[in-house]
Amino acid sequence: MMTRRKFLEIMSFLAGSAVIGWAPTPGLAKSAAKGRKDGAYDAIVIGAGLGGLGCAALMAQNGLKPLVIEQHTIPGGYATSFTRDDDNGNTFSCEVSLHSTVARSASARKMFTDMGIYDRLDLVDHKQAWSRVDSKGIIDLPNAGLAGLEALLVQRFPAEKDAIAKFMAFWRLFVQELTTLEAKGIADKAQFPKVYPTLWFVAGKTLAQVLDAYLTNAQLKNLVGMTWGYYGLPPSKLSAFYYLGPMADYLTEGGQYLRGTSQSMSNALADVIAKGGGKVLLGERVAGITLKNGRASGVRTASGKSFEARAVVSNAAAPVTFGMLPQGALPKDYAARVAGFTPSVSSVIVWLGLNQDITKIQPRAEFSIDMLEDPEVTYAASMSGDYAKSGLGCMIYDNLVPGFSPKGMSTMAIMCLSGFEPWRKYEKDYEANRKHEYNQAKDRILSLFVSAVEAKMVPGLSKMIAMSEVSTPLTNRRFTGNPSGAIYGYDQTTDNSFLTRLQNRTPVPGLYLSSAWGDPGGGFGGALAAAKGAFKNLVEDLA
Repeated sequence: MMTRRKFLEIMSFLAGSAVIGWAPTPGLAKSAAKGRKDGAYDAIVIGAGLGGLGCAALMAQNGLKPLVIEQHTIPGGYATSFTRDDDNGNTFSCEVSLHSTVARSASARKMFTDMGIYDRLDLVDHKQAWSRVDSKGIIDLPNAGLAGLEALLVQRFPAEKDAIAKFMAFWRLFVQELTTLEAKGIADKAQFPKVYPTLWFVAGKTLAQVLDAYLTNAQLKNLVGMTWGYYGLPPSKLSAFYYLGPMADYLTEGGQYLRGTSQSMSNALADVIAKGGGKVLLGERVAGITLKNGRASGVRTASGKSFEARAVVSNAAAPVTFGMLPQGALPKDYAARVAGFTPSVSSVIVWLGLNQDITKIQPRAEFSIDMLEDPEVTYAASMSGDYAKSGLGCMIYDNLVPGFSPKGMSTMAIMCLSGFEPWRKYEKDYEANRKHEYNQAKDRILSLFVSAVEAKMVPGLSKMIAMSEVSTPLTNRRFTGNPSGAIYGYDQTTDNSFLTRLQNRTPVPGLYLSSAWGDPGGGFGGALAAAKGAFKNLVEDLA
């Protein structure tokens, strides 16, 4: 039966996927720029995260003139890095967010090319897809696509060989149908369940529901869903669509890191904007969005400056964006719907500068450590701040980029998902710069994370530390403005994914979202896809 909910979910997903391959015709771009007055801007972009920079770069590449206004002193949002020195003056680079992203796939290459930066990215390939430490030891997943994963699963669970074969056959059909749908679409929408039965089956289901349909062994299911942490939700809450598609892409195409840290991508986008006639204004916080005859027409900053344009694109968090509008600007039903969405998880990160080269001790660049094997329990522990039961994601950057650290030294990051509530008790003191108890909490986390990694993967780690730094959800909120320090925008649940995902064109004429909070969602790829979606909406409306 063709239910409206399932059909809309599929169509929304298809629309989002089609954006990647879209490009404005010269006539459309020229028509969109025609209405700009001399010296004026076509759009003001609030925020210089990847979504804001990406949208502005596409504008600059197509003859439009953007003004990007960013509260921080450097562009990038989460796509950035910073440095810390040890007591001897050795300088370590600290990557804020990037572990791995799919940058060599055809769709990613096209997107980066359209933004004018593909040839400027110095990509470094991960040697393997994933490494995981659990109660049975270390699992190394090769860059061998779905076939490589299937072989690993059968090796680990030989008694489940038949069930694994059926599930992997289903996953391959899912990918095949998805690829066909993106390329050909469908003429008769009523025939969707017959033409794309696998996609129809997945629509509206969580990852856990799909796994339960094929697999019974709990440990096996946990292994299939082992990267759930990078999507921000456990299998019982995570949209199956949002996991199966990107995970297959990652296993097939492999993951990449950026030489020069993720800051190099942000800087490249900012350079494209400037060379294309746009501008990136740093150190200026937008406080309000102005309307003219009901249409977004400019912004005012906290310092009292005003800027006008033909449209406004917001890379800021959606709740923050809507809070900048005059009261009553949003339709009531839309405002009520947005109020029902929940921000994603936040994170706690420990950065370590080590006084020796550990690449021989631990040759893996990226690995996860599961304190407990049940992802539902792990997620709950992360949300409540019980980090001794939470999973850790670890990076040793020197195993990807030789020379990342000072000679004879190493740099490591240890990341854990976190809810905001465990940190709320420090909120007022943090904002008042009274951080004694807060810093004590950070010290406890540092000790806990180091001990866990030392016991599992890097013997002697605690004695190698020359530099350490710790960030929390309060840090994330301070630098990004994201409510609850969210790292993935809104949660990617089945009722807020594709069908109900907040669209990039808002009901306020001339106002667009270009961030992880809109369509399709979080991560580097998601934010950049949102940038292209917002750009498409903008060009079509201005033309």
